[in-house]
Amino acid sequence: MNDFLTQSHWIGKFTDNELSSEQETQLLYQASQNPLLRNELRLDKDLTEMFADPELIELSETIRKTIKDEKSKVHMPFYLKIAASVIILISLAGFTGFIINYTNQRYGNDLLSHQRFLKPQLKGLWGLLPGNMNPNMSSTPVKRRAIVQNSITDNPYTPRPEYEFLVGTVTRDISVMVISPMPRVKCRSDSLLQFSWRWLTGPVPLCLEITDNHGRIVLNYLQMTDVSYILNTKQWARGLYYYKITSGDELVTMGSISIY
Repeated sequence: MNDFLTQSHWIGKFTDNELSSEQETQLLYQASQNPLLRNELRLDKDLTEMFADPELIELSETIRKTIKDEKSKVHMPFYLKIAASVIILISLAGFTGFIINYTNQRYGNDLLSHQRFLKPQLKGLWGLLPGNMNPNMSSTPVKRRAIVQNSITDNPYTPRPEYEFLVGTVTRDISVMVISPMPRVKCRSDSLLQFSWRWLTGPVPLCLEITDNHGRIVLNYLQMTDVSYILNTKQWARGLYYYKITSGDELVTMGSISIY
């Protein structure tokens, strides 16, 4: 196991479930002692799943073609761009001067003498707060947070920043390693999503919690002792969800599920 080439060969076999029980136990023990090996096992699993996803392969091909087409385009010389910008600026300046000279001076005086232009008012904040407010009123972090929360739309795919920050979190608890799913999952509403993990030092009960993008808990599966769990999304509404796997009070990993 100390041989680097043998260890690398075993990583690929571990992903394909081709190791014997003795070899798998030995590799998992090494992973429990080596954080780099744990990350390499997870990365190999993620890459295998990514290359097996036809949608990701199609997206990669689309990006490659777009870059190729972009390189083949004929770009306008830099000096022509400057000349076009100068012509546009001169035209706008001339049009503005024409409007100012054409406008009757009396209309400008009437507007300046109107009371509502002499007394500044603030009609809410981007339409979020009702009534008039003092423009010099201080805005605390608590008030700004309340404004953002009150402005959340009903879009089921709107991300939650406090959850997005933790998506793909590296395993903190060395007693368990999550094999699947990937940190960010996209699936249809009738999919079967597999959660699987391996214990490195012995079985420890795990908890799986799934919330929607508004923070509402939609699934709370406690004290799991099996090595996998199958989630059926057939009855789930379309939208963005966040899953969290914990061991006791420790966060093992967190990810997102987009159902479309």
